[in-house]
Amino acid sequence: MAIGDMPLFWRRCLAGETKPDLRNVTLRSDYCHVWRSDSLLAKLGWLGVMLSRTLHTQPLTDHERPRVFQGCKGKVVRTNGQVIEPRSLLEVLSTPHVQRMLKISQAGVETQQEDGAWIIRLLNPDTGEPLDLSPKMIVLSAGDGNQALRLMFGLPRRRMKVRHVHMVMVRGELPMINGHCIDGIRSHLTISTTTDYARRRVWLIYSKLASNPEVSPEELILRTASKLRSVLPSVDLDSMEFTTYRTTRVVHGMKQTDISLLVEGGILTCWPSEMTLAPRLANKIGQHITSLSNAPTVTQSLVDAIEVKAVASWPRPTVALPPWETDQPWTTIDTLSTVVG
Repeated sequence: MAIGDMPLFWRRCLAGETKPDLRNVTLRSDYCHVWRSDSLLAKLGWLGVMLSRTLHTQPLTDHERPRVFQGCKGKVVRTNGQVIEPRSLLEVLSTPHVQRMLKISQAGVETQQEDGAWIIRLLNPDTGEPLDLSPKMIVLSAGDGNQALRLMFGLPRRRMKVRHVHMVMVRGELPMINGHCIDGIRSHLTISTTTDYARRRVWLIYSKLASNPEVSPEELILRTASKLRSVLPSVDLDSMEFTTYRTTRVVHGMKQTDISLLVEGGILTCWPSEMTLAPRLANKIGQHITSLSNAPTVTQSLVDAIEVKAVASWPRPTVALPPWETDQPWTTIDTLSTVVG
C-alpha cells in the first residue's frame, strides 16, 4: 500500500466499502483547502503543492471560495483529503474489541524468556491478579513509549526524534475551515475545526512556532492571532477565546514522512509518522506476519480463553477526552494583550 493510496483508502473505509468499516466515524470535513499569502516564498511553496502527486487539487475561483477566504490575496484550492475526529476513530476501532483490551500500567507488566519464548505477565491494576500470556509475536506501537517497552524486552535503544509541539486552540462563533496556509516553502499554518460539548466551534492551530520551546503560551497566542489576521482577514477574532496545549510527535530515525518498522526476532517495533499512514503500517505488519512459515493463527477458542479470564475483573481502557474538553483557562486577545503589555 503506497503513500499515494492513503486518501482513497481512507475514503473507502469511511464509506464502508472496505475494512475496517469506519462509517460511524465522525467526519469533520470531506475535503481540505490550501491557500497562500502573496509573498514570493509563498508562491514558491505553492508550486510544490501543485506538483504534489499525493494531492488532487481543484483551483477555486473568487466566486467559489468559502466566505472564510474573503479578502485573501493569494490563490485557494480544494484537495481530496478528508478530516476526521480522532477520538471518534478510536472509539469505532476499539468498540468491537473491548473484551480483549486490558487497562494496565507500565509497573503492571513483567517479562521473562523461557526456552527462547517470551512470557508476559500482566497485573490487574485493581486487584493485582496476574494474567500470563505466551505470544508468538509481539508488536510494539506506543510512539514515545516504545523506548521503555523495548528496554523491557531487552532490545537496544533506537534513535527516535521526539518533537514537542505547542498547539493553539480558538473557540467561539468561528467559520468552518480545514486546511493549510502556505506562507513560505512549507505549510506555515494548519487549521482544523471541531465542535465542543457546548456546540462551539474550535480551531486547532499548528504553526511554525509550535516546535519552539522558548515561546511562552501568551506569546504563541498573540503571534498566532496576528498571523491569522494577515492570512484570514475576514475573521473577527476579538470575541474569541484562546488557549494552548502541548503534545509530542515521534518518528524513528530519518523517516519523517513514512512509516518505520523494525523486525527483531518475534518482536516488531513500529512508528507511523502521522495518523494518515496508520493503514500503510498495519498493512506492512500483516504482510510480515503472514509471510512467516510459523505465523501465529488466532483461533476463536484462544480468543474466548483470554476473554473468560479478563472480562470478570479487569478494568477497560477508555478513550481520553480531547484537550478542548479538559478544564483549562481560556482568554481573549484583549485580556491577554493587557496582561502581557
